[in-house]
Amino acid sequence: MRWGLAAVAVVVLLAGCSAVPFGGEGAGSAQADTVTPVPVTDSQTPTRTISGERPPGVSANGTVDADALARAHTASLENRTYTWSMRERTSDPQEWFSRSVVVGPERFSVSQSQGEPGRNVSLYVNATGGFLRVVEAGATRYDLLRLPGRPVDYVFATVSIRQFFDGRTVAVSTVDRRGRTYYRLHAAGGPPPRAVGPADATIRDFTATAYVTREGFVRSLAAEYDRAVDGDRSHVSIRYDYSRLGESAPSTPEWVDNVTRRSTPAPVDPDATPERTATPDEPGTPNGTATATDELDGSTRTATADG
Repeated sequence: MRWGLAAVAVVVLLAGCSAVPFGGEGAGSAQADTVTPVPVTDSQTPTRTISGERPPGVSANGTVDADALARAHTASLENRTYTWSMRERTSDPQEWFSRSVVVGPERFSVSQSQGEPGRNVSLYVNATGGFLRVVEAGATRYDLLRLPGRPVDYVFATVSIRQFFDGRTVAVSTVDRRGRTYYRLHAAGGPPPRAVGPADATIRDFTATAYVTREGFVRSLAAEYDRAVDGDRSHVSIRYDYSRLGESAPSTPEWVDNVTRRSTPAPVDPDATPERTATPDEPGTPNGTATATDELDGSTRTATADG
């Protein structure tokens, strides 16, 4: 599989074939509260911009300082609960990847799925530690994570902002959704972003659209492009959305009771970094516990599967 975002250093947790996540917030107000980007086009970026105030990092002529915008985005989510979802699709119906992260007070959950070879990973983290379930090839495995990391380790919104908008000139307009004004940033044409595919890939017709608040919260982002590698052509679409701001609270999954208690995880350190994945030549994680890196980046652990 050739994923676009997978080639980027998307935090320490994403590598190899893993690169973009899904969004299932379910029915109800959460869905209605999501900002929906209008379809992007393959035309050159129009020069029209609005006058007056703009989000951080967006200049009067439409050029974007993606670092400034990403910092403002991060600040806007400080001490807030939320649900973040992302999905990548290609022309091949078997090539897709999705992730959903629900961040609540003192706990969070991650759900990840992908097409072929078909793999579903669920992670639930509370003050005790991380509880992991992996379903693949008809087998289900459970593990404890001593250092499961923080929600930001699994939400790569700022990476997407920097990758897709850094140095670009965008058309800026405004839209109103549920009584709030969002700035629509739309980029089309120009050189494609770096690392959206294999080094030998040819990228064409790149477009990106984001909906941003005045404070810099990038609530929704979508990108599309055509990719060709060794004669294999496909259309790639990537999108993430935030929803249920201030209302998200993951429930404890029923399967948590099935986690094999081979060791007792230490209390979660909110400032800790997930352990680095061991290479085939290095020893595994002590006490048989997995790390978040092992399963959520699509790599293969050597531990025996349970069940």
